[in-house]
Amino acid sequence: MNGQIGTSWDPTSHYKDIQIAERYDRERFSSLAGRVFNALEKRTLRRAFARVPRTARILDVPCGTGRMAQELLRVGYKVVGADISPAMLDVAGRKLAEFGDRFTAIVGDVRELARTQAGQYDAALCARVLMHFELPQQIEFLRAVATLSRGTVVFTQSFSTPYQRMRRRVKHVLRNADPANYPITEQQLRRLLDGAGLREVRRLRVASLISEALMVVAEHK
Repeated sequence: MNGQIGTSWDPTSHYKDIQIAERYDRERFSSLAGRVFNALEKRTLRRAFARVPRTARILDVPCGTGRMAQELLRVGYKVVGADISPAMLDVAGRKLAEFGDRFTAIVGDVRELARTQAGQYDAALCARVLMHFELPQQIEFLRAVATLSRGTVVFTQSFSTPYQRMRRRVKHVLRNADPANYPITEQQLRRLLDGAGLREVRRLRVASLISEALMVVAEHK
């Protein structure tokens, strides 16, 4: 994870705890709802990368525990997983050992990587991170990811619509945790893409009636 947000919860340091890294997948994706969402999100990921040649070398940042990288590796891609958390990458390395040298890991800040590895990857995935930051930090992060990729950039966000805002209010009343700190509107999505130097090719919803999750396929302007 990367960056700073104006809340007491800091993802930059939170996921560096090895115990949190070890529990991450189990806590989020072991329940029935978690397993269903995991399957739907991975199906959406395959659709998002459908036009990217299987020979491509893909950067997954932040890689986390390698859940999304695992699906890309299963399809046949080579994946480089980058994350600011050594603990998360340690879990990913063990999980993805079966894929041998088709998976490699880099510990680092995406902004630093953009300065030293610009254009070194055929495509990039930026999943489950932008929604933790305010829009200026989202733009900075995604711009760095775009700098690293020569081609397609796929990223996820939480989409704020009247319907989803109503769902959030209900969840707040029920004291369920919000899935994201900073979901974005249509206008903010355009600002995010413009700021990162990208244009939208298509968007895919993971499960529009039950989830805010949005996957955007973009390319350089």
